[in-house]
This record gives sequence, C-alpha cells and structure tokens, in this order.
Amino acid sequence: MKKRWKILLVCAAVLAGIAAWCFIPRSAVEEDYQIHLVEVGEGLADVTEQVDLEALGDLLQNAKRLGYHRGGNTVRMGTRHVLILGMDKTGPVNISLDEDACSVDRGDALGHYPLLNGEELLEQVWTLLPEQ
Repeated sequence: MKKRWKILLVCAAVLAGIAAWCFIPRSAVEEDYQIHLVEVGEGLADVTEQVDLEALGDLLQNAKRLGYHRGGNTVRMGTRHVLILGMDKTGPVNISLDEDACSVDRGDALGHYPLLNGEELLEQVWTLLPEQ
C-alpha cells in the first residue's frame, strides 16, 4: 500500500511540473537576442536597415510567451504583419506579429508559442517601423 502512495505522489509531482511549464510565462527571447531580418506587410518587405534594432530588441526582451505551443503557422500575414528573424544562445527565434495571431517559433519543431499581450507588442513594434 505504501508503494502505491509513493507512486501516486511522484505522478502528482510530475503532472504539477508539466502544468507549471505550460502555464507560467517566460521570456520570448534571451538577453543575447540578435535580430537579423525584419520584414513587414503582405509582401514581407525587408525593412531591417530602416529600423532601430536596439529599440526593437529591447521591446522583444520584455515580451512573454506561454510554455505550451500550437502546431503550424496560423499567422495570416495581413497588411500589418511583422516577421522578425533572429538568434539567441539557444538557437533561432522567429517572431510573427499579426492582428490575428502573435507567436514565437523557437526552431524546436514543436510549433509556435503564443505571445502574451501580442496585440500590444504589435502596436509598440509598429511605431518603430518606417512609414508603410
């Protein structure tokens, strides 16, 4: 009987850890995030040279994502779409901001992690972009 309770306790601890990983927000990018490409709009025009990359990086440092992911890219790439490609110490980090969905792709083949307050981040990023 004691062994059964120990097994149940271990299972409960594992499930609590998984739940915490899924629902506790964490930084979307690491401190050493380097932006390589910024594209905007339906045609994804390259505006990297026209953007203050340091200010954009500061905004992204404060962006939070959830630990769970969703498969596939659900971003529709409308007229107010922003795609930011970069790298941090863990590997590639691609951020898609759109009025319909805001997500982070960590290049881990697990899909896209949703961004918290993504619409607010899109508005802040949009102010840093050149006039479209």
